[in-house]
Amino acid sequence: MFGHFEVLGDGDLASISLFVTAFLVGMRRHIFSPRLAFANAWGIRVCGSLFFSFLINAVSETRRSLPLLVTTILLVVFLIESVRLWNLTNIFTKIDVPIFPRFKQCDEKFVWPMGKFFDCARELISDYGFSAGAFLKIGGGDFFVMYSPVFYSRDRHSRLQIIFDAFRIGRPFLNCILTSFTKSGGVIVTNNLHTVFASFYPKSWDVKRCPMASLESLLRLHAIRIEARETTKIDDSSSWESINSEHYRIELVNCESGFCEKLDGNSNITLTFSGRYRLWCDLLKYTYAGCSS
Repeated sequence: MFGHFEVLGDGDLASISLFVTAFLVGMRRHIFSPRLAFANAWGIRVCGSLFFSFLINAVSETRRSLPLLVTTILLVVFLIESVRLWNLTNIFTKIDVPIFPRFKQCDEKFVWPMGKFFDCARELISDYGFSAGAFLKIGGGDFFVMYSPVFYSRDRHSRLQIIFDAFRIGRPFLNCILTSFTKSGGVIVTNNLHTVFASFYPKSWDVKRCPMASLESLLRLHAIRIEARETTKIDDSSSWESINSEHYRIELVNCESGFCEKLDGNSNITLTFSGRYRLWCDLLKYTYAGCSS
């Protein structure tokens, strides 16, 4: 029965690789875990490279080394992705988007996004004892608006801020920042940011960046980090003033480091070449290694 089994040719393998690649691309919007999304992205790159490698061998008279073809195509993909991410850093130099935004109280009624992912996130926040505090936003025109709900732990020793990224498309993701303050004047921050908002911080701040972490992982990690620390109760009466004050301190540190500079005649700041390079490196590390510097 199996005696007449034939080995698949390059054309057949190219078809199989194309099918797997298409399947992985279609699965992207159904993946809510950052780690699974990272594995899915690598699967698309590898399967796509295999497709083109098998296709080249199928149409070529001379058969080339498969590992060499796959490696070459992956390097080309990396080059194209590097250029795309570098151009993406222009977004903070060509349009009026604040690098370290100043939030303001939002009087609009906040409607939590619909969908299974966001429903689970809302239940998780409640399960960990966080309750809704302020509702903030950046901007106010039709061009650029980002909303940011703020939650406080039951003992008011931790603040959870969520920033809904206006530039993110595709799979849902929550930009989360957990903050606590110590009696000695220190600041403990745990976040999963991997954008320009996750830049340099003051030396007195204890910051843990986990760009691949889910909301649940961040909540657990932050609880562990502050467990043995003497934290203070957070005043939740003026969330936007406190957050803006913290962003101003971050802005000063980045300007002093040469990664940002003030615009002439404008209160906003822009990324310098060094700042764009650092952001570009961060984006590359997140895209290909799942981490940030």
